[in-house]
Amino acid sequence: MTPRRPPRRPPGRAGGARRGALAVVALALLGTALHGLAGSGTGLSGGALPPVRHVFVIVLENEGYADTFEDPSADPYLATTLPHEGALLTQYYAVGHESNDNYVAMVSGQAPNPQNQADCQLYSDFTPTGVVVPPGQVVGTGCVFPPSVPTIGGQLDAAGLTWKGYMQDMGNVPSREPSACGHPAPGTRDDTQSAVPGDGYATRHDPFVYFDSVIADPAYCAAHVVALGPPPPGAGPGGSSDTAADPAAAPPGHLAPGLVQDLRSVRTTPNLSFIVPNLCLDGHDYPCTNEASPASSALGDVDTFLRTWVPLIVDSPAFRHDGLLAVVFDEADGPPTGDAGACCGELPGPNSPLPGVTGPGGGRTGAVLVSPFIRPGTLSALAYNHYSLLASLEDLFGVARLGEARTVTSTFGADVFTQVRTHRGP
Repeated sequence: MTPRRPPRRPPGRAGGARRGALAVVALALLGTALHGLAGSGTGLSGGALPPVRHVFVIVLENEGYADTFEDPSADPYLATTLPHEGALLTQYYAVGHESNDNYVAMVSGQAPNPQNQADCQLYSDFTPTGVVVPPGQVVGTGCVFPPSVPTIGGQLDAAGLTWKGYMQDMGNVPSREPSACGHPAPGTRDDTQSAVPGDGYATRHDPFVYFDSVIADPAYCAAHVVALGPPPPGAGPGGSSDTAADPAAAPPGHLAPGLVQDLRSVRTTPNLSFIVPNLCLDGHDYPCTNEASPASSALGDVDTFLRTWVPLIVDSPAFRHDGLLAVVFDEADGPPTGDAGACCGELPGPNSPLPGVTGPGGGRTGAVLVSPFIRPGTLSALAYNHYSLLASLEDLFGVARLGEARTVTSTFGADVFTQVRTHRGP
């Protein structure tokens, strides 16, 4: 299992928790009032979904709800600013422990197996038994799923839509991994389990390279699984260690390759952008291993990344036109003493009796959604998990639900999309 970082709780945390509890109560009262307005006809109703066509997913690491949203003093941008700008999902859950199985679940609906519950220390092929059981689960164990296992990326391709995974630091050390489609050689040890100086890319947090349908064609993979690239000068320190796409290498008047360049227009922005920070700025490592930490805590590092990148996303033409941003955590604190709770009717898949190693799920993490179709300050207490996220995106894009996404008890609806837009200009 991946070594866990030491506890990050600073002195005086109890006072912050009390302040956080009061803030959450106030936000809950605001959300209740807004939910009542939504039910009066100002929001979406009758099961209608808004015309979202550009989705941005940011995945952070290893924090439970109590440490993030109930302690705003630790991460004021995540816990206070973003909920005030969008919707706070108070009952959002991960589906397993440790990391990789959650990332895989988000893009494919495949339930955990022993190898990816252990974070795929060996980049091995998934060995199927040749059996597929409902709901669309391949039976076997391993890491890189065979071509027959679909992902939301392949679904979008078939629907004439576009997608990219943006991975911070990928390719910063070219001898470690390339700057596109970075992964170990098949059957070898994954040497990206820990950060190295200047490179905090972790293959296990890059779900698309665990599918042969993506990596079997190197050119296809390199076009879809790319380095995040740097933010523009002056945008903030949340991209300071990402040197794979050096702004100095771009011609005068041009942006360096990466997300910032793709955000220039609606046409160049993928329909799905799956964004993963490095091992420092996603909150996984603290103190940050061989990387410069811009903050004094793991959640401070998370806030640094979000403060840098979220404004660039929400100010982009595609987001303003028809966008949705989801900020989620892969899992709550895990074994041996962490939260392994579950929701939404999650049942073990055929390959692992306990998705959460010590329990049925990955624990309560909470999540934030921001969109022109969400009234600021919305609060939802409906239960969601990563399979719900996948199902919700598939519904928005008009494609079939994959795997465990078929079984969820709720998807993003009128509780979240509380604002009708009368103008969809860029």
